[in-house]
Amino acid sequence: MSRKGQPVVNELLKEFLPKLSPYKARIFGGLTGFIAGLLWAFMGFRRALAFVTCILLGYFLGKRIDERGSLRDIFFKVFPPKE
Repeated sequence: MSRKGQPVVNELLKEFLPKLSPYKARIFGGLTGFIAGLLWAFMGFRRALAFVTCILLGYFLGKRIDERGSLRDIFFKVFPPKE
């Protein structure tokens, strides 16, 4: 099953995406703000804030694991073992 429009879309993306590269932080910020606004509108401020906090916590934990390689090290740094 071949899609006739797919090569055209691929060519457009290859041409268009590099032009957006200097604006990636603005695009990310705009999309993040849009999603936060939708969450606030549909869930209320407190629930949206809790939801975004969980997402950020997961992101930062994932980033730490990627950089350091062990969840156990992070856990023991946050909660040191009793001696």
